[in-house]
Amino acid sequence: MTPHAAHGRAPTVARVVVAAVLVCTASTPALAQTSTDSLLDRAARSIAAARPISASFEQTLTNPDIRETKTSRGNFAQQGPARFAFRFTSPDGDAIIADGTSLWVYLPSSARGQALKLPIAQGAQLDLLTQLLTAPRASYTITPLPAAEIDGRPTTVVRLTPRLLDTPFTRATLWIDPVEALVRQIEAVEPSGLIRRIRFRDIRTDVELPRGALNFVVPPNVKVIDASGLLGRTPPLERVRK
Repeated sequence: MTPHAAHGRAPTVARVVVAAVLVCTASTPALAQTSTDSLLDRAARSIAAARPISASFEQTLTNPDIRETKTSRGNFAQQGPARFAFRFTSPDGDAIIADGTSLWVYLPSSARGQALKLPIAQGAQLDLLTQLLTAPRASYTITPLPAAEIDGRPTTVVRLTPRLLDTPFTRATLWIDPVEALVRQIEAVEPSGLIRRIRFRDIRTDVELPRGALNFVVPPNVKVIDASGLLGRTPPLERVRK
């Protein structure tokens, strides 16, 4: 090949290389979106199948208006939509339980001697796994975020922005284990501005939950307040478990 021929081929080779780089660069977001969608689908199937889940959790509630953050810890269990339990060890004895029919809020650390009984729909903002993983691609605009580690484990991070106005949060972020398709951390911003972040540890799936794990038993001498009146209906008389 003559020097002139080699010189003539150089621009052609350069154009091919540049074109290849551009194609790879352009396809990277599409590949990331496809991978994210696939991972979300796997996580969603697990929730839809009502697989029992148990874990320990750490929750932080941040109020940006007053720059206050509160942290709590405990044990979590869930089996299907609207059946979950947060049983706190710090503050000890507090519990928030959805038994499939009602949402029970029992917080002796701040409201001793009473338990609130709410319609199950009021638990939507706490049933985050169901809210976020039921038809996620149809219900949310999904934005892949940079990967991050949670407790030393790599996770795929995605932001979900609701398409519907009546969703109990304005945006949410999921940290999902790319191997097991388990949600290791959730952050949701509620309409009030409150930021709720829940980190799950020691996650186990397909385990037999302890009997009564998703039921609330009213403790002795605790008053049950049916809070349906908060939704515009007259609440029934209070009763006390003796």
